[in-house]
This record gives sequence, structure tokens and C-alpha cells, in this order.
Amino acid sequence: MITSYFKHSPKGGAGRGLTLLFILPFLASTFTAQAQNSYMNERLINNSSDVIGTARYVGMGGAMGALGADMSVISWNPAGIGLFRKNDIALTFGGLWGKSKISEENRGKGTVDQAGFVYNMKIDSKTCPYVNFSFNYQKKINFNHNFYADNPNLGGLSQMDIWAQLTEFYDAQADPFNPVELALANNSTNIFFNTDANQNLFNPYRSYSNLYTHHSEGSLQGFDFNLSTNINNRAFLGLTVGVDNMRYRGWNDYFEIGDGNFGLYNYDIYVSGTGVNVKLGTIIRPIESSSFRFGFTIETPTWYRLRNSSLFYFYDDAGMRTNDGLSDLKFNVRSPWKVRTSIGSTVGSTFAWDIDYEYAAYGCTSMGYPTDEFVDGSTSGNYNDVTMNQLTRNNLRGAHTLRAGIEVNATKNLAFRLGYNLSTSAYKKNISYDQYYLSGYAMDYSTSTSYMRMRNTNILTLGMGYRTKNFYVDLAYKIRNQKADFYAFDTGFANSLTGDPVFLSNNTTLINRTIAPVGVDLTRQTLTCTLGFKF
Repeated sequence: MITSYFKHSPKGGAGRGLTLLFILPFLASTFTAQAQNSYMNERLINNSSDVIGTARYVGMGGAMGALGADMSVISWNPAGIGLFRKNDIALTFGGLWGKSKISEENRGKGTVDQAGFVYNMKIDSKTCPYVNFSFNYQKKINFNHNFYADNPNLGGLSQMDIWAQLTEFYDAQADPFNPVELALANNSTNIFFNTDANQNLFNPYRSYSNLYTHHSEGSLQGFDFNLSTNINNRAFLGLTVGVDNMRYRGWNDYFEIGDGNFGLYNYDIYVSGTGVNVKLGTIIRPIESSSFRFGFTIETPTWYRLRNSSLFYFYDDAGMRTNDGLSDLKFNVRSPWKVRTSIGSTVGSTFAWDIDYEYAAYGCTSMGYPTDEFVDGSTSGNYNDVTMNQLTRNNLRGAHTLRAGIEVNATKNLAFRLGYNLSTSAYKKNISYDQYYLSGYAMDYSTSTSYMRMRNTNILTLGMGYRTKNFYVDLAYKIRNQKADFYAFDTGFANSLTGDPVFLSNNTTLINRTIAPVGVDLTRQTLTCTLGFKF
């Protein structure tokens, strides 16, 4: 790893960083600790590629930005709360299960997706007949995923090679704040390189295949506070202040085989913290005699203050857990601005339709660190991670989300719904994570070699609802289909080395050698039920 341009705090260094001891001589353990980076940030904050909320909202595919009158539009178009005419209380729960199954974790998981209320306060005014206050809890992202990403064709490339390069093994002086470099510098048996330091050979360890298993759980939860009203029942206005709560846990197993040796490690990562955003929305009925309406929403960036705690550990050839390491990083993330437009209408009391569009420039996502992490005399503020933000601009782009939904009232009490979503990938086609050129604070404390390119997301939803005068119950089924390309490590290091090229021990060069990504299927299904009471 390259030395950071930041000044390290006394709280940092080897005491807070990773403690790495390699198992010698019969085991060459590969290593990664999941650091915070552009790819991880996108996965944690991109809440537009899923539809979670009340069962009516889900059944309509989340396309209610112009129709409104549902509690879950509080975070999509705040003006939609302005269409409520009564007080309302709702609770949503259900279950989900994924297509990728791993041993004992095949079972689905229960989930509480929404809980909230709307208070309708009537005002003695013809122009503004009422004001609505609302609070709603709603999941924005569900992090429950399991997948395999095994690659049998590494062609001699190895995580060990990239780690040896990133830790600047040839430096005469190890970075005192970089525990990985210190561990290698103190390693009395050189298992990574030929004992002749003049040969520049990655000698004994070349890899042919790896096995990778990923598990994650948790969610991004939104707590939204809304104030909304209307003007002559023609213009509806809404303001929502949102507080996000992030709880993410991931754990991974990695196994690499080559030259008769193998490496095995596990690591756990915990990301937690909060974020704040503001949303402004409007719904307009341009023609008084028509139910046609259009909506517009603007959402500010969410300012997240987060913490990444990672625990990793190795296993020896007898399967016994040996060396542990811990890293701890405080960081800030600012999500991009979002804009949404929508159109919709009703046909009498039997049919309703809505189409929504959103744009979010994920390439503008920014990452930094609170200044109390550094020794510079500052007591507040934020340091931007210039290198990581450049990586974000290089690999991420604007994402487009299109939502469409219809609702048909078969009887006065019974309704059926259908919805569809298309969310384009926030990733450019040719992405990379060549850490040889990355120099930043997060990279000095811990780093991950793995990354994943998410593809487009397609969502199909079906729903139905039954209503009486005061009570209602809604059901929805959702299938969310998304594929991804997974890379256990980037091979740019083999083409980025200065000096002599890197060779395997049989004199075969690694220059221009690459590995193909592993396809991952993130498809999952959910069943959702909402119980509500209007009064």
C-alpha cells in the first residue's frame, strides 16, 4: 500500500490497524480485509434499485409519485401524503428468500418493512382545507444476500501476488502505520519471493483456482417525518426530513489453491451509522375537471457518518483458527442528489395508473473522514478522500429508474395491482480496482481486493387488497432479478509494476494476464402484508 497523504492520528497506526502473521512454512494464507471503497459505498446507499414499503406500494411497483395517498410515498414524493383525507395507521411485514442458497442458510427470513401513521388536521380555510403530519419507518435496502463466486481459472494469478506488491515488499523501511508492511518486514522466512532478491520473482506461490462464499445481512432503515398540505385540491405540497440508520454485517470465506499450497481466511465486516436528508415534492392537477396529475420531487444528498469495523482471521492446515486482526475506520459518505418526475391518473373509481422516473448521479458520491481522526489542529469538518472519489468518478455513472404500476378495483372492496421496475446499473462497463495506484486513508488501514459490478435490476410485482370502511389488508409478491460480475481481485497490478516484469517460477510472465469475472445471481423474492386502520 502507498503511504497516505493524510497525517495519521495517534489513535491510528498499528494499534488500530490490522495485525497480520502468516502461517509458515507449509501454508501461504491469502488475505483481504473489507475496506470502505467506491464499490462498497454504492451497495450501501443505492436504495433506488429496490421497492420496499407497504404492500400496496410494492404491488404498484413503487409507482405512486403522482397518485399519492399511500404512506410509503413519504420518501418518494412527500406531496403524496397531502392526499390523505383521514388519519391512518399501517404496519407491514413479510418474508424474503434468495435464489442463491448456501447449506443451512437456505431458509427465508422474516422482515418488518414499514410502520407509520398519518394525522389529518382540518383547517377552516377554503384555500387550504387541511394539513397532514406523518411519521413512517421504512426499510430502504435489505442487505440479506448469500452467493458463491468460485473461479477455477486464475492462470497463476494470486491474491498473494497483489498483497506482496501493495505492501511495497521491496521498501527498505516499512511504514510504521501500515501493519501489513510491518508483518511482512518481520517475516523471517520469505515465502513470497525467490530468496535471491535480485531476481524479482514471485517464486513459490502461484494460484490456479479459488473458492469464495459471501453472506450479508442487515438493512438501511429510513425514519421519515413529513408535513404536507394542498391548495384548492389542485396543488399538493410536501416536505420530508429523513433520518437513515445503517446496519450492515458481511462475512466471507476465501480459499485459494496453487502449487500444492492453500490459503484460507474468513473476515467479518460491520458498517453502522446514520444519515440525514431532505425531500421536497409537489403534485399538480393542471385541469380541474380531470384527474390527471403530475409530480416532481427533489431529494438532497444524504450525509452519512459511518463506522467500519472489520475482524479477520486465518486457519492453519489442520483447520484451526490462528491469527486475528481488527481494523476500525470512521468515515463520511455523501450520496448524490436525486430528481424524480411522475404522471398518473384515475378512471372513475375502477382504474388507476402511474409512471415514475428518477435520475441519480452516483459518480458524484463523495467519501471523506472526520477531522478528529487526524492531527492537524481541527476540531470539526471533513477531509475528502481525493483518490477514492476519483475512483468513484472513474467507475460509477448516473443511474436511471423507471417505475410503472396499475390498480384495478374489481369490486368496491377488492383491488388488484401490477407493477414493473427497471433500474439501470450505476457502474460503467469497464471498471477496475487497481490498488497499486490508490493512496488514501482507508487504504492505509485496511484494504479489500474484491469488488463487484452490479448490472441492471428488473422487478416485477403483483398485489391485491381488501378494504372495509375502516380496516384494510394488502398483499404483494415481488421478484427482484439482478446479476453481477464478481472479481476476487484486480489484475492491474501485474501490468503496473515498475522495473523488471513479474514472472512465475517457470519464467512465464504475468504481464497482460487477466482473470474473467464470476457471474453472480442476486435474484430474490418477497411476500409482503400490510394491515391498516383509517379513522
